[in-house]
Amino acid sequence: MAESPRKMTSLKVAAAWIFVAIPLGWGVYQSVVKSLPLFRAVTPVAGTGADRPQSPRDVQ
Repeated sequence: MAESPRKMTSLKVAAAWIFVAIPLGWGVYQSVVKSLPLFRAVTPVAGTGADRPQSPRDVQ
């Protein structure tokens, strides 16, 4: 028994959305993961002098 044209069209539309949504979701996920370091606060390590600005006199 053949499926109705409407049901077949719905199946094709669903398959097309899955075909597009999976790579799109993966790309969004990768973009978020790779951009997270841009939004993290950098904390200096205590005792290394990284917590104070350097001046030319400090470099001697």
